[in-house]
Amino acid sequence: MNRPEVICHMVSTIDGKIAGQSFTAEGLEPYLEFYGNTKQKFEAQATAYGASTAKEIFVGKGEKTFKGSSSITDESDYICGEEAPYFVIAIDPLGEIPWKSGKPEGRPGLEEARIIVITSSHASKEYLDLLRDKGIAYLISRGTEFRLAEPMEKLKSIFGIERISLQGGGLVNGTFANEKLIDKLSLVVIPFADSSSSVPTTFETGSFFKHPISPLEFKLKEMQKIEPEGLWLSYERK
Repeated sequence: MNRPEVICHMVSTIDGKIAGQSFTAEGLEPYLEFYGNTKQKFEAQATAYGASTAKEIFVGKGEKTFKGSSSITDESDYICGEEAPYFVIAIDPLGEIPWKSGKPEGRPGLEEARIIVITSSHASKEYLDLLRDKGIAYLISRGTEFRLAEPMEKLKSIFGIERISLQGGGLVNGTFANEKLIDKLSLVVIPFADSSSSVPTTFETGSFFKHPISPLEFKLKEMQKIEPEGLWLSYERK
């Protein structure tokens, strides 16, 4: 395979919600602990997040999104930090994460990790200047429609990444799924249901995705109860 293997690893409610009041309830500790321990078994070399999730984790939910004014004139990728032991990959097509450091902050164990941003020609020149100033590598998805296939190949050929843990949110999961870039699905199901229509789900599609969408079919490989009332489902793509 000319790209990294992708394992989508998520926690969701019974009805597929990945945020909301269910995630502030008491008693989630055993499910979240199982989620973290399971990720370690993947032996991935990188974790990938969508822009909103990466911003919330590494910059701060309340921070304003980055706004640039000028369009990209030089669409060359910027490569640095290839020898890092681990990578955090941020999928940020519009160039909106206001990075404060070239390394992911706020997460234990990532002190030596480096950041890679996958963006597009819709990002501003100022945003690319910010990334270079912080020592953050970036790969640009060129063309009128944002696609991940080419940047994914570069993650393997340039950075040596063999396996990625994809951890949301729903839009970035949906983008990977719609391009048939998810190989395995690891789903920790917590014993709650949330009928709110405004809460994101495990897989979603934004207005930026233009070509026809076809379902991604999986086969169940393993199932395990998480005490007291949770469930882990492990799938491989058919």
